[in-house]
Amino acid sequence: MTRYTATAESVAAISSAAPSGGTANGLICNLLGNTLSGGRVLTRRLTLGVRAGSAAPNSQQLTVAFARTTARGTATTTNPWNGTEGFAGVTAPYSPGIDVAWSAVPTATWTAPYFWEVSFNTQATVDLPWELLEELGIQPAAANANGIALFNVGNALPTAHLYTLACEIEI
Repeated sequence: MTRYTATAESVAAISSAAPSGGTANGLICNLLGNTLSGGRVLTRRLTLGVRAGSAAPNSQQLTVAFARTTARGTATTTNPWNGTEGFAGVTAPYSPGIDVAWSAVPTATWTAPYFWEVSFNTQATVDLPWELLEELGIQPAAANANGIALFNVGNALPTAHLYTLACEIEI
């Protein structure tokens, strides 16, 4: 199996409203599967944090919810997956990547109970490993429709604050 990494950043002062139609609202990103992977994409590690421009982040509790997406929507910006190993044929990016901006948001159930959720303070980082018996997978489907969306719930981020995300997957 090959491992890939990608990063994403939310918009600043992201709201806590659910995504709707062409409005991303609290949507941070959508991790996508690929029909060419020949099986499933396993998320192995996901690290979330908050950056606040040039100052320290305001101390605030945040919750990021996860939802399984069944249609990709219309992405306007996608960050690529990059190979972690420097061997021939492994360094090429895995497509499609992580969608981070949309003109039409992915299809998902944006209401509680969520598939997964994690809460943390803006002045800390949350590091979620899914290894060994723990697996967080995406089963690829036609047109790369399936994914896992991360979105802000509960509290909106203050001015100049944004989420940062680093993700590692295994195919």
